[in-house]
Amino acid sequence: MFRPQIQKTKTLFFIACLSMVSVYLVSQSNTYIEKDGIDDKIRATEIMQSYINSIKKSNLVSINDEDLYQTGLIGVESSNITTVYNEGSKNFLNSKISCTHPNFSALVVHLFKEAEISSGDTVAVSMTGSLPGANLALMAACEALDISPVILSSIGSSSWGANREDFTWLDMESYLYREKLIKDKSLAVSIGGENDLGENLTDKGIEIIEENIISNNFDLVNESSLKENIDSKMNMYKRKLPIENYSAFINIGGGSSSIGYGAAKDSMKVGVLFPIEIDDIIEDNEYFSSSLAYNFMNKGVTFINIKNINILGKDWGLYPPDKSIDINNGKLFYETENYNLNVIIFTLLLNLGLITFIGIYSHQQIKRRMKNEEYDSVL
Repeated sequence: MFRPQIQKTKTLFFIACLSMVSVYLVSQSNTYIEKDGIDDKIRATEIMQSYINSIKKSNLVSINDEDLYQTGLIGVESSNITTVYNEGSKNFLNSKISCTHPNFSALVVHLFKEAEISSGDTVAVSMTGSLPGANLALMAACEALDISPVILSSIGSSSWGANREDFTWLDMESYLYREKLIKDKSLAVSIGGENDLGENLTDKGIEIIEENIISNNFDLVNESSLKENIDSKMNMYKRKLPIENYSAFINIGGGSSSIGYGAAKDSMKVGVLFPIEIDDIIEDNEYFSSSLAYNFMNKGVTFINIKNINILGKDWGLYPPDKSIDINNGKLFYETENYNLNVIIFTLLLNLGLITFIGIYSHQQIKRRMKNEEYDSVL
């Protein structure tokens, strides 16, 4: 019995299969939309990668097994200049590693834009040796956006940070400055650790830090108390620019002079904090009122807190660290929406084209069949 192509079971089965495959492809498709400031973020990652490459090539430091991204920025578990020792803490180590991915510099760019910091602005920065990756990310973001940082540092570092006695944060910074990879370096440095005076370090540890400061030709901030250290640092910031003229105060790590003394600082909010939030911060951490960050916020300056990387980095796909995280890819760079218009159009045209082709072909079959039947009836 004659049946045109469009009525054949195998044809209908093929059309049904193609339709199901098309529906699956459309349902699994995504549209990637570039995030605001993607060019600046990519520029920052390139700059940070250049820092890392230079440090690795310098042969100043060996890369240990814990350094997942092989950057040279991960220190040791314990040393004489280790201010906070976290034995066997995977989360602690992961936080240090997460900061060493070049995409972390894109996160800093994102925070700058959220805080409405723009090209030509000046920011006050207080950083420790605990998160060298975040320190470099900050410098890369400043370079990418043409932002001027006024930096004060402390040298002591918690476990897995820049706590190698022969390769401190000052050594990293000084090397990059000599190589002309960074334009700005710390105005002065403090010992860090408890009360910013190294009170939880041994005499040997303090001696190592002081010798490191001298060998790198930095001024030492080492007053008789935490309050006096804070006052001294505030005066240094003021000599550069009136406090209210800074676009932001940026803290990296858990320095006592930066965000206050005590354990409460470890549960502080992270990211961009506006001056209106100052009372809420003090309510959670009474010692915050004795800090550099408080002095800036009290003058109406936005505070960016880069700490608790397990919280700050998680929302942006940077924590926990993973070798599969691609540079210049992920939530910081692209927004993902369900369905891709190009896939929808392609599958629609494919299905319509196939059905149209089969329909025309079947119509021609029927016409030929009818002509043959008319010819046979005449005979």
